Amino acid sequence: MKLITPLMFAAAVAATSSATTAAAATCADRTAVVERLVTRFGETAVANAVSVSNNILEVHASEDLATWTILLTLPEENLTCLVASGAGETAFQASLQSF
Repeated sequence: MKLITPLMFAAAVAATSSATTAAAATCADRTAVVERLVTRFGETAVANAVSVSNNILEVHASEDLATWTILLTLPEENLTCLVASGAGETAFQASLQSF
């Protein structure tokens, strides 16, 4: 698995420094979201960062990058929201570059 470059991750954090309530349909309790990623897709956290607005960006991926998910946690609202997900390393790299 290739590592995420710090610049790409910083760009992703900056792009997701705020979220709107319109995304609530793709948000849930963090514990439930992470548990589902582990049990259904075998994904674990591979990177995380805190934005200037104290939101937490996390990247979860299966060991072989067969699947991956980017999450944004809004601690003040106790919500974790889906930012992006996909399959395969090429799609993962493309998703990161879109930020």
